[in-house]
Amino acid sequence: MQVKKQRLVLRRWINKDEQRSYLEVPFVVEGAVERIDIAYRYDRGENGGTVVDIGLRSPKRIVGWSGGAREAFFVGTEKATPGYLAGPITQGEWAVLLGAYKIPEGGAEVIVEVELTRPHGRWMKGDLHMHSDGSYTIGQAMESCKTRGLEFMALTDHNTSSQNYAALVPDEELLLIPGVEMTSYFGHANVLGTTDALQDFRVTTAAQADAVLGDARERGGFVSLNHPFCPSCPWELGFDVPYDAIEVWNGPWRGLNERALAWWQGQLAKGRRVIALGGSDAHREERFVKHGRPTASVWTETDTVHGVLAGIRQGRVVLQFDPDETCLSLTAGEYGIGETIPRTAIKGKDGIPLTIDVCGAKGDRVLLWSDRGIEAAWDIAVVPAFVEAKEWESDGTESSDRTVQREMAAMLQFDAADNKDCALWAPEGAFAPQWIETENGQVRLPFEGSSDRLFYRLEARRSVEGLKQSAVTCLTNPIYIDQD
Repeated sequence: MQVKKQRLVLRRWINKDEQRSYLEVPFVVEGAVERIDIAYRYDRGENGGTVVDIGLRSPKRIVGWSGGAREAFFVGTEKATPGYLAGPITQGEWAVLLGAYKIPEGGAEVIVEVELTRPHGRWMKGDLHMHSDGSYTIGQAMESCKTRGLEFMALTDHNTSSQNYAALVPDEELLLIPGVEMTSYFGHANVLGTTDALQDFRVTTAAQADAVLGDARERGGFVSLNHPFCPSCPWELGFDVPYDAIEVWNGPWRGLNERALAWWQGQLAKGRRVIALGGSDAHREERFVKHGRPTASVWTETDTVHGVLAGIRQGRVVLQFDPDETCLSLTAGEYGIGETIPRTAIKGKDGIPLTIDVCGAKGDRVLLWSDRGIEAAWDIAVVPAFVEAKEWESDGTESSDRTVQREMAAMLQFDAADNKDCALWAPEGAFAPQWIETENGQVRLPFEGSSDRLFYRLEARRSVEGLKQSAVTCLTNPIYIDQD
């Protein structure tokens, strides 16, 4: 994926008689730009005898000032270095501001590097279901997400919108998606994308849910029915209410997710196009429940909340066990996950060439599903098997896939009665998967699909150590095939 960037190197000689003045080094922004990175350097001399401060001006105003504290900073549409304002990057003349605080007798040269990043498509990783009204504060949840390598987080506290005002303050690393979890005695549902979408949560009937969720959608909210088959708080208000997605993966993989996945597959096979989402539902620090477990990878055209929400609404979402775990991609020519192949693109053709990209696999079984069921399967064997274990996996062993298996086994054994629904690793009657060896867990697999299918989607599973069950490590939303 090529990121479109423009790099400029600007030089400014500062004379001694310009000391204690403010100077500008102009540059021009033309066309769409989503981020500006600035770095500068100069010879500071002996004992810091030369001091040049730095800041930035847009065509309209000064957008930030670092003094001499930073050697680099950035401004983006919704993210910025502390001390700088995030916002739309307008076309016109910008200027790097230089403060000539201390200049030697012979003067000093300042070299400024400017990098302009154009809007471009990319996958961004985040968590679409978490809470700051448990033991976590908003700040603690944000730091946890950053530590886990996430790029966005949805604030979905129970029946309140107060947390969403934190989303008004830009962060340097995280996009904050406003949201709320409608939490009733008869089911839970996330509403994402608006600061104050939920007017009431006291829902006890399907008619009330219809009215409340319908109003939330009219306000611009995106509705996801959460953990619908959870044994303690299932969705009991029916599936005729207004909603956009189903949370098929809540927290670590377990029985309630297996039931949601089976239900979702059944809906897809009937021709319904329901978006699958997932989130950690983290309330506090726990062994199994962690931010980004699962991780939602969303395809977005911009590094903005609007861009992430647009990707979610289009179903361009892949769910992973952890931020750095197995990831799958599915394409059919120019069409990708969440998109529909039109009849005009396949008219007169029996086959649809599919490309499956696998990365980070550690003994996973990759399954290709359609409305007809499993169409193909591959076992991805990593040779050599040794991969450095992550900190939470370290237990004195040398094989990270083994320690991941142990962690998965511990999760399933924690509530064995409910987790009995987790799929068998080798169900009776299943056809033998194709064996694929790879040195780094990455492989590209071709498959000739059929134009008479409603959709294709991918799923990766890993055998659970000591059990005959499997746990999902990654799943994608479908590529749909237009049958009209």
